[in-house]
Amino acid sequence: MGRGSNDVTPITKVKTPYKPKEELMAIVMEMSGGSRLKAMCSDGKRRMVRIRGKLKKKMWVRPYDYIIIKKWTVQSDQKADLIYRYTKSEVNFLQRKGLIPEILEGVQ
Repeated sequence: MGRGSNDVTPITKVKTPYKPKEELMAIVMEMSGGSRLKAMCSDGKRRMVRIRGKLKKKMWVRPYDYIIIKKWTVQSDQKADLIYRYTKSEVNFLQRKGLIPEILEGVQ
């Protein structure tokens, strides 16, 4: 076995962020502009989600991206903050493990 042989394909482990109980998984439905977006949440409600200041320039969010949100304490049925956006490899890992809620799988 030389240096360039590809006999064994490495298994890549995907590290997904920890999601506490007060946070929800959601899927982006549409961009509203001004660092805001509308998302369908795992509890079945549509919320206006705000991209927080430190994530505005670091994170590009597109429609049908899977995200983690944290509901506001005041208007929890209507508004939330974006915590994390899953990458494509993380979404594939979550789908294989069955960790994506059923309500979000049929949205696309």
